[in-house]
Amino acid sequence: MFPQNNIVFIGNSVTEHSKSVKHLNKRVINIDSFNDDDLIGENFINPDPYGLVNKDVISILKKLKLNKNDTVIIVTSDFARDRNYYELLQSFGKIIGNSHEDILKIQNQKNFTHKLKKNNINFPERFISKEQVIEPALIKNTYLSGGFGVKKYKNNSKINIKDEYLEKFLEGQEYSVLFISNNQKEFKIIGVNKIFNKKTHYTDFCFSGACSNITLNQKQIDYLNYIINFFVHEYNLAGINGIDFIISKDIYFLEINPRITQTCFLYDDKFIDGYIAAHINSILEKNFSFNEKILIETKFFENLFSKISFNINVDLNKFDFVSNIPQLDKSIESGDPICTINSKSDNEKKAKNLLLDNISLIKAELKNIEII
Repeated sequence: MFPQNNIVFIGNSVTEHSKSVKHLNKRVINIDSFNDDDLIGENFINPDPYGLVNKDVISILKKLKLNKNDTVIIVTSDFARDRNYYELLQSFGKIIGNSHEDILKIQNQKNFTHKLKKNNINFPERFISKEQVIEPALIKNTYLSGGFGVKKYKNNSKINIKDEYLEKFLEGQEYSVLFISNNQKEFKIIGVNKIFNKKTHYTDFCFSGACSNITLNQKQIDYLNYIINFFVHEYNLAGINGIDFIISKDIYFLEINPRITQTCFLYDDKFIDGYIAAHINSILEKNFSFNEKILIETKFFENLFSKISFNINVDLNKFDFVSNIPQLDKSIESGDPICTINSKSDNEKKAKNLLLDNISLIKAELKNIEII
């Protein structure tokens, strides 16, 4: 087990991360843009809506005066661009995750696209300019995760050349694969998820939920291992990372999430001390600590979003299948997430039906609230 006693989470939805380390008896500090009621630990508000590391995060850490050698920091979002916040963050503790230098290489779409082609990795066609676009197409952001930066392309769409790129839209089912790797470039697939998304006030394809432990055929798994191997060796990825892909006529790579993702909590019991401890240990101690005795279950979760602005007036803590619970009287803006609904069972059909029942219960509880 890693020796540091302070664990700092920075992001915009870190509730499940804080729950994963509850049993470790460490000091947990959450710097989160939602500050949900079921966060475990000491909670501080990050005013950035995407949970980016910014001047406010640095200010909070300065006031905490943590022992640098006794602190690990996990960033589940990205870094604001006005300063070198990665370098600033290093002065407060050990950052557990990929180096910002390698992340920036992934976000350099011109070079990144070239390397994908060179290594024979299938991906949807990308367009250099609006004149080359073949519709239907998408506008995607290079550094916002969770679907926040994904929009349908229209003839009059404005493109931010610095942060956005154009990509052909493919019909098919979207998936993600989670993997864990160490600094020796050894890696292992944790699980494959079926991914769901919704149109919200902010984006056309907002990540909204997942179904765990999806089974693929051996040819598909071999191809995913090939892609993971490319990222681990080319970009030195370590810890837990996720890759989004789509199965259409073939498998197509969509994007790499070089950080812990929201789906990781689905596999918390797959590790002896939980997925956060496994993420930290894979980097500091170079081991994976899998729990080989786990009972494999199918787990679902679905994020509910609001169509209107309102103040939450129901205590959702009374439901054991609800997480990311907003505090009473919290203002929920149109397009913002309200909470997360969970279910699990020994087969996918039962888990899905239970999820739908749970969603219906919460919709009935939140009377007169239009929910996406």
